[in-house]
Amino acid sequence: MNDQLQQTLHGTAMPDISENVEIISTLMDYCEDDWEVLKSEARQISEWSPDLVKIFYDTLYSYEKTASVFHEGERPKVEERLARWIASLASGTKEKDFWQHQWIIALVHIQRGVRNIYVLGMMNRLQQIILQKCMETYEQPKALRVYTAFLRLSGVIAALIAECYTELQESITTQGLSMAGLNPGLVQRIRELQIGKMMGQMGSDGRAS
Repeated sequence: MNDQLQQTLHGTAMPDISENVEIISTLMDYCEDDWEVLKSEARQISEWSPDLVKIFYDTLYSYEKTASVFHEGERPKVEERLARWIASLASGTKEKDFWQHQWIIALVHIQRGVRNIYVLGMMNRLQQIILQKCMETYEQPKALRVYTAFLRLSGVIAALIAECYTELQESITTQGLSMAGLNPGLVQRIRELQIGKMMGQMGSDGRAS
C-alpha cells in the first residue's frame, strides 16, 4: 500500500461490507465450494497465468484511454500484482478480510482514475480468456465446472468493486456538502432533476427526440 493510499485511509473506518457480499453472492449463486473447484486446478491455472496477464495488460496498454492510467515503467509491478491476484483465487483459502480487500482495490482504482467501465470490461475479458482456456483444456463437464466457479467468484468481486465505487463516491459527496454547509438531500434533488431533464429529451421509445 503506497503512502498516498495510507494517508487516504488514515483515520477512516473501513465500512462493513458484509451485507453487500451477501446480496451479491445470493444473486450470483456464489458458494464456498467455488474455492475448492479452483484450488483443485491451481497448477493448471498457474500455467495459464502468464497468458492471462499478458493479454490483460497488452489490451490496456494498447488503448490510449486505459494506457493513460499507468505510470511510466510500472508494467512489471502491475503484472506481478495481477498474477498474485489470480493465484489467490486458486489458493483454496479465502482469508477473512478477502472481500474487504476488494474494497481497498476499488479505492486504489478511484485514486488512480480507473473508471468502473475499465474494471468491468477487463474482468469480462479475463472471464472470456478463462472460458477459452477451459474449453481447450478439459472435457465439457469439467470445463463448465471450472469456468463457472471462476465466473461466479470473479463476478462477485467485480460487482463488489463497482458497488464500493458508488458508496465511496456518495460518501465523499455527502462529506463535501456537509463541510460546505449544504444539505446532502440537495444532491438527490439535483440528480432527480437531471434525470428528468434527460428523460424529457428522449422519445417514448428510448431514443433521443
